[in-house]
Amino acid sequence: MKKLSLLIFYKEYQSFLGELREKGMVHIHENTQRSAEDANLQAKLMLIKRAGEMISHMQSRNEAERKEKVQVDDEHLLEFLEGLYTRLDQIDQQLSVLQKDYSLYRPWGKFSREKIKGLEAAGWELHFFSVPEQKYQAEWEEMYDAVVIGEMMGQKYFVTVTHAGTDVNLEADPYVFPQATAEELAEQIESLQKESLKIGEELDYISLDAIDRLKEYRLRVGEIVDKMKVEDAAETLVDEKVIALEGWIPAEKEDEMRSFLETRDVYFEFSRPTPEDDVPVQLKNGWYSRLFEPVTEMFALPQYKELDLTPFLAPFFMLFFGMCMGDGGYGLIIWAVCFFLGRKAKPSVKGYLLLGQFLGITTVFVGIVTGSFFGIALDSVEWPWLKGVKEYFLTEANYGKYLGGYNPMMIIAVVIGIIQILYGMCLNAARLTKLFGFKHALSTLGWVIAIIVLGVVIGLPMLKVVLPEVVKYVLYGILAICAIAIYFLNSPGKGIFTNIGSGLWGTYNMATGLLGDTLSYIRLFAIGLTGSILGGVFNTLAFELTGGLPFIVKFIAVFLILIIGHSINFGLCMISSFVHPMRLTFVEFYKNAGFEGGGKQYEPFRKKVK
Repeated sequence: MKKLSLLIFYKEYQSFLGELREKGMVHIHENTQRSAEDANLQAKLMLIKRAGEMISHMQSRNEAERKEKVQVDDEHLLEFLEGLYTRLDQIDQQLSVLQKDYSLYRPWGKFSREKIKGLEAAGWELHFFSVPEQKYQAEWEEMYDAVVIGEMMGQKYFVTVTHAGTDVNLEADPYVFPQATAEELAEQIESLQKESLKIGEELDYISLDAIDRLKEYRLRVGEIVDKMKVEDAAETLVDEKVIALEGWIPAEKEDEMRSFLETRDVYFEFSRPTPEDDVPVQLKNGWYSRLFEPVTEMFALPQYKELDLTPFLAPFFMLFFGMCMGDGGYGLIIWAVCFFLGRKAKPSVKGYLLLGQFLGITTVFVGIVTGSFFGIALDSVEWPWLKGVKEYFLTEANYGKYLGGYNPMMIIAVVIGIIQILYGMCLNAARLTKLFGFKHALSTLGWVIAIIVLGVVIGLPMLKVVLPEVVKYVLYGILAICAIAIYFLNSPGKGIFTNIGSGLWGTYNMATGLLGDTLSYIRLFAIGLTGSILGGVFNTLAFELTGGLPFIVKFIAVFLILIIGHSINFGLCMISSFVHPMRLTFVEFYKNAGFEGGGKQYEPFRKKVK
């Protein structure tokens, strides 16, 4: 990025802003404090938020065959739609109250209040009560002409018929009816339900038109917001006759912007960013690494001074996904769906579908290597065409005897974890070298080399590999050099005791953190194994539970169990295969790579509506 400083005469300012927007190259440095205090700006931002929420609401509507245009202008469209949704909420609240009142009539059945009033005019009084069944007393029927009307959920509902003025004192709860009659409540409920249905249908009919118009409206408001932010960022100089702006532009666009500015009556200056500058970030990756940028952006963009870790996490993330999914059949589904959808997909979606194809291919590869296909353990089935390859599947049955009884995929998961952790530490060393110089990376590189050497010195003898004495002494010498870097060169420019103290603290963190980080990668094996086992369980259920059924019934039952069971398992595996690789990336890998994040996206001041 290059820093661009501008001085504009106040009379030329508005026209120049229009031309600058047309160019769409400069990311204007925002004055966040002034923008936060700008009430009009905050109101526009809230308007954008409301429009986004309404778009989400409208996108969830059922797609109706009937399409209609909204008969409201764009400026009042959002308020119109919000009014409809507000009315729907009001109806729901009213229905809740009315249905509760209507339910009070349920135990009593249908009766006429007019007839009750006629009895009261003739000198009779009716009292309504409810009481638990065990507390109802039969003598009330003789004393007060009590009549049981209904029983429900352990309660008895009864009415007493007495002469006017008779004191009816019973150990029962008097029943209070709503002011409205059951018929009136039913009419109100029906009317509100019809209104709710009508509003819902109207929203369904206008949803597509409303979504398109709201998106364009949001862009127009976004343009206004961008201009307001620019105006808040501007500084006035020389008795408000000159306006100063600062911004950022990609270095490769400097010549084009310089040619543009030289034809305008403005003062400009390009300069390199300083360490104190808050420089926006524009990720630049090849076509393959670019597919994984959404993964990077889910956590945080790197700061301008940092390495973009996207190219470095991409192959690991793809492998982690395949290991968690772990089934070749599921991987084939992922690849096929993404491949066929990608042929006619919009350009904005094609990248995600291409990423899905890579993830699917990796899953197929892992499934083939481990011998898992739609939950079928290929090393345990008696299929003639598998006879020559069954012994090569990476399973505990085939290789556990060589690995002390451990599953080879668990060992592979741990090894991959160690490799990624060391890889991250190397990237951290590169980061430190870029920011502060090579001497600040010596301690980190010392740890990387020491861990590798210790793995050779300790690991190879465990595998019955005898190292020559000369090689041992060379390795011990390398460890000694690493110790010097770790304990005496970890804080260049500081005293020896500070270095030793930092080295001891680093040793404690490394001893505890490295073990925990490495063990975290076992989840790759565990999740993949769980998905394969659960798929096998559904296969077993499908064929063993239906063994005695007639052929047609058995075929239908097996089909349903397999479809439902594998759909559930596939969904669970998909969730796990995204969540856990991201967790390993954002926690273990980012931590060891020294990733800080917090970068701001490069967003040039440009036109958003054509």
